[in-house]
Amino acid sequence: MITKFKKTLRRFSSLILHPSSFIPHPSSFIPHPSSFIPHPSSLKRKGQIIIPSLLIVPSLLLFVYLIFETAKLSREKIRHQFAIDSAAFIQMSDYTNLFNRTAYVNGTFPYRVFKEVYECPPNDYIQKTDGGGQECPYNMLYELGNFPKYKNDIKGRPPVSLDSKSKWEIEFHSSRSGMNQNPPAVSDTLTLISEEQGTKLYLFWDPAIGIYKFYAQFYTLLGSIETSQITVFERLTENFNFFRKSYYLNTGECRQNPQACAEDGVAGFKANAIRQGSNFHMHYIEKIRFWAKVPQSGIPPYYLGKTNPPIDIKLFQLATVDDDALSAAGSGYQMFQGWDTPSNYFNIDFNRLAACRETGRPCVHAMVASQCPALSSGNNCVWPNPTPKYQSRLYP
Repeated sequence: MITKFKKTLRRFSSLILHPSSFIPHPSSFIPHPSSFIPHPSSLKRKGQIIIPSLLIVPSLLLFVYLIFETAKLSREKIRHQFAIDSAAFIQMSDYTNLFNRTAYVNGTFPYRVFKEVYECPPNDYIQKTDGGGQECPYNMLYELGNFPKYKNDIKGRPPVSLDSKSKWEIEFHSSRSGMNQNPPAVSDTLTLISEEQGTKLYLFWDPAIGIYKFYAQFYTLLGSIETSQITVFERLTENFNFFRKSYYLNTGECRQNPQACAEDGVAGFKANAIRQGSNFHMHYIEKIRFWAKVPQSGIPPYYLGKTNPPIDIKLFQLATVDDDALSAAGSGYQMFQGWDTPSNYFNIDFNRLAACRETGRPCVHAMVASQCPALSSGNNCVWPNPTPKYQSRLYP
């Protein structure tokens, strides 16, 4: 133990006496020149990183710009597509409403009204003069073709509910079979009560006048309703303002002149406009005649009177739409609406490169239709078989 301590002491003392022994030589602080020269393999590795970076980074920037410009173009197209879809559907709703309301006027309204007013019960039967029974006013009036009724109507029961039926077979009696077609064969004079009925039934003049007044008032009302419907429709579709304003509100186009907005798309509706006297027709009778017993003193206590001459009255009967117009509505109206693309970073003229044949510039397309259950047979649910089940449908 003492020996080890002595050795340690001698080493410590030698360091104190000769400090240079533990101070490093200055040359040890000067790096060797070769340390400044990188090894060829390290230069190769750095070049593999720097040179591709000079190519990739600009490419990534261009790719980012491309994504941005593509998204901007897509957003604009989607906005215009949504606008034309909305505008077309809203405008076609006017056609659908006209078709459905006309079908109601042609069939359902007269069927239900005359059924409720003249059916037995609650109405009273009219006795026959030969004592052979009685006749209900409802049947008497229907047999002369004065109004249509449902083919499978049940006598003495309320009007049949037709909601579940895909085809409403409401039609005139065979005595007026020409009315059950499109266009209908409407005669100039309507026989409200025939001479035979006036002879064989105890139907007197005053009740007959009551029937005439109700008939004239009811069909006058139907005529005014249908006139109002076609008048409102023509005003709404005169300049197709619903289409234009909807497109304007969803795109912000045509700020200076909204009334002239979406002129390209409107062309599809203009080519298929429904107009009274052209492809929409209201049919009238000009005169009404009837026979009934007129009381008198003596024997017999009555004689057979008649309207002589027939009563002059222009009275509405029904309204129809041409088969071609209904078929076109069922097939669908084509809408092509042009729009201007925004400028882009690459200065590519998409207005020229992506121009549509129909508009001469980029466009969006929609097809809108008004269809009923009789689509496969001409899309005619207005008349005959007036079935108010038209629906507006939008196709891409």
